[in-house]
Amino acid sequence: MNSFGILKDKFGNIMRQMVKYGLVGVINTIITMIVLFVLQNAFGVSYKLANGAGYVCGFINSFILNKFWTFKGNQKSTLSQFIRFSLVFAVCYAMQLGFVVLLVEKMHIEKNISQLIGMVFYTLISFLLNKVFTFKN
Repeated sequence: MNSFGILKDKFGNIMRQMVKYGLVGVINTIITMIVLFVLQNAFGVSYKLANGAGYVCGFINSFILNKFWTFKGNQKSTLSQFIRFSLVFAVCYAMQLGFVVLLVEKMHIEKNISQLIGMVFYTLISFLLNKVFTFKN
């Protein structure tokens, strides 16, 4: 196979992974939103605690689907990937929560809208870090 063919195959694989990651992200977002909105709005749990609970549920789902579906070609140790995935999650979550707190407490943006904005921010950063760090070949 020539260089162009190899590049085309690699690009196609990355695009498939991006689409799969996006679908996993949609599923995670739905899970996260359901958990945090129910806790926040139906049970009166603080938005910070509800945010944490929602992201933990999304985190568990995300690791499983990304490990075994999105990046299934990568056969590295599950434990090693889980540790890396956890580090990426912790960094992205801390950044996202700080951003949401800024939006709610300093910019006075409604808490549900702030949560949605924070999810977009989180998803973009986590894809990049998981692609190059957690599930790299």
